[in-house]
Amino acid sequence: METFDPGVTIVLITYNSAAYVRECLQSVRCAAPEVHVLIVDNASTDNTVEIVRRDFPECTLVPLPQNIGHSAACNLALQRAKTAWVLFLDHDTTTPVGWLEPLLAIAAATWPDVGMVGSRAVLVEQGRIHHDGGYAHYVGHMTLRNGFAPLADVACDTTPVEVGAQASTSLLVHRERALAVGGFDPRFFIYLNDFDLSLRMRLRGWRCYVAPESVVYHRQGNPETSWRGSGDYPERRAYLIYRNRWMLIARMYALRTLMVCLPALVVYEMALAAIALRKGWRRAYWRAFRDVVRLWPALRFHRSRIQSSRRISDRELLSAYGFSYVPGLLRHPAEQAIQQVFERAFAAYWRLVQPLLE
Repeated sequence: METFDPGVTIVLITYNSAAYVRECLQSVRCAAPEVHVLIVDNASTDNTVEIVRRDFPECTLVPLPQNIGHSAACNLALQRAKTAWVLFLDHDTTTPVGWLEPLLAIAAATWPDVGMVGSRAVLVEQGRIHHDGGYAHYVGHMTLRNGFAPLADVACDTTPVEVGAQASTSLLVHRERALAVGGFDPRFFIYLNDFDLSLRMRLRGWRCYVAPESVVYHRQGNPETSWRGSGDYPERRAYLIYRNRWMLIARMYALRTLMVCLPALVVYEMALAAIALRKGWRRAYWRAFRDVVRLWPALRFHRSRIQSSRRISDRELLSAYGFSYVPGLLRHPAEQAIQQVFERAFAAYWRLVQPLLE
């Protein structure tokens, strides 16, 4: 049996990150002073690169001439790193002392079945859990474990558990196994790309875990695409999430799953279209649909590769836990009531059709 190698490289993907990168790297310097840090900068137009070069000379900086997207930048880091593990860390996080050790401990304890281990992400300004990993809902979204729960309500939930999907807020990934499934899909650019990678690794038989004792504090992100529940929802974010969800479903689900789940997927899509109209995202929705149609030949090719190498069924891959929406997205009481009805109905439908899946 292959022995466990604890070597790790910490990776940050930066883009106009000057407001956060200094605090993030200072915290990493304190929490993991002996670990090599690799930073791939996606052509920032602020002084991110200057800050890294001046204040953190021990880090390896790869400044790119253009923004190639989060996915492609992550793949570049996977190729550049020389260690067995790569720890992807969002640029708007801070890491307390003791953050890294639980990740490596769980990876060692679950070796050789493990593919990735994630941290507990805490929204520091809100006093809430962002996520403890999550699960793949069969409608194509990630259900966040403990998503947006008040920190006080789940503070004692520190047991490492296997989850169905992960996010890259603070994510330890086995480098060779990630590359074996093709790494992050560059077509996703950003958003759901980590979800997509975790599902492809699970389809190959490698497991995902969360280490709640490994905590990172997550902040506001990039205003062009991030949203934490206040202000205007970025249209570009809506476009990317619509498009990437469709690309994920088209490539990942077995044909029988698509057929069996089609009624629920159609109903959910009608609800999404209605929300797009109500929120003013009609242009983003139809642009996403158009781009998926244009990408279909490439998606079909990638789909055949994924399906031919899968080792678990969609019955194991997918679930029907509740939907995870950022608080504030559905503000009207009627919208919230409809969400609850949908959650129950979709869960009931899943119980009905899950035995039919291979």
